[in-house]
Amino acid sequence: MTEENHCYVNAIAERVNGILKDEFYLDQTFENLAHAKESFKKCN
Repeated sequence: MTEENHCYVNAIAERVNGILKDEFYLDQTFENLAHAKESFKKCN
């Protein structure tokens, strides 16, 4: 995620991506729109 391959900066970016996936279910596959809406309501 960095231009010059700074491993410490990349670790921070990866942590942020992990948090976003956990909090907003970005790593899930939804069966249909209703399932996606149901998951979204749970995180609010």
